[in-house]
Amino acid sequence: MIANTLLQHRQQISKRAFDATNKDDLKIYKNYLETRSWGRNGCPFVAEWPWLSIPDMIAHKISMYAVAQL
Repeated sequence: MIANTLLQHRQQISKRAFDATNKDDLKIYKNYLETRSWGRNGCPFVAEWPWLSIPDMIAHKISMYAVAQL
């Protein structure tokens, strides 16, 4: 019963693509790295193809953005 309620709550929160140029997205990722948790509402980001892991996807996007700025 409780598990269903939590699942329904998490499904109501829309997921979005991670944006390496968005400071709010970077702060959320920084907090994840420091706490190893996405928080009460879970991860706000959607995994994009070809990544299977959201943290790996985010690290790659940040790296690509940083290299592009050189």
